[in-house]
Amino acid sequence: MKEYKRCFVPLLIGTVLSVSMGLTIWVGFFFVFIPIGLSISTGHFLSIRYKNPDLGRKISLSIISFVFLVFLGVMQRENMQIEETVIYLEYFITTGVFTRVLIHYAIAKVFGPLIWGRGYCGWACYTAALFEWLPIKENRPIPKKYTYIRIPVLIVSLLIPFILIQSGYDYMTKHIDSSITSFIESKKIDQFIWFLVGYILYYIAGIILAFVFRKKRAFCKIFCPVSLIMKLPARVSLIKIKPSGNKCIKCGKCNEVCPMDIDVKKYIENGKKVLSTECVLCRNCINICPAKAIV
Repeated sequence: MKEYKRCFVPLLIGTVLSVSMGLTIWVGFFFVFIPIGLSISTGHFLSIRYKNPDLGRKISLSIISFVFLVFLGVMQRENMQIEETVIYLEYFITTGVFTRVLIHYAIAKVFGPLIWGRGYCGWACYTAALFEWLPIKENRPIPKKYTYIRIPVLIVSLLIPFILIQSGYDYMTKHIDSSITSFIESKKIDQFIWFLVGYILYYIAGIILAFVFRKKRAFCKIFCPVSLIMKLPARVSLIKIKPSGNKCIKCGKCNEVCPMDIDVKKYIENGKKVLSTECVLCRNCINICPAKAIV
């Protein structure tokens, strides 16, 4: 029963955020945070009810992807990628206006990880959602040398909009100015193009990497620039995978199913929380442990 009660926490958080921001900033937040909270709560419930963590998490990711890609991306023409965040940060510095894109980044990827670490990656990432459904059964570890590719990707992602802005790019007209009177945007053409091109490139890269390395989340380990930003707050997050108190039998099954190549067994057998900033709280290790030594 205690596990089922925890399912309502994401919905509660989503409702609080929706009401507080929907009544003060933008009514559209009611169509963002409540669906996100409901999706994660539903996914968590299904994981427990049917003892199938992957199914629940996939459903959660899929519903959230619809919210971000269709409602925010297509209808609102808002690009939640890191490149757009640089543009909106410049807008904030210039005008003092803290926009919805920055609110998303602050909650999901900067301050939120202080609480749930990289749980966003495991349960709400609209990029990784597609990769979770790929027909790949293997979960081969990624050689560490390839994980450093994320660093130049992050640098390039930050430099492209910065250089454009410094060169006089009219980001106000092409990205900021809005014609919206309802939920359908007709301006922000360039932002919409960046959104489409960015996600197409991400999905193509992610699918190729998944099949080459025989790992669904190879993109997360090799190419995702946002993961590096989330690592710092995730290090001190409140929610972490930890030992339950039951003795670890050292079977190693937790390591086999970890999508992020974490040595979970080492943490648990030493009686420590999983401190790795790669953990996305997918709960695969918890559900497969025969000794119920992980919680």
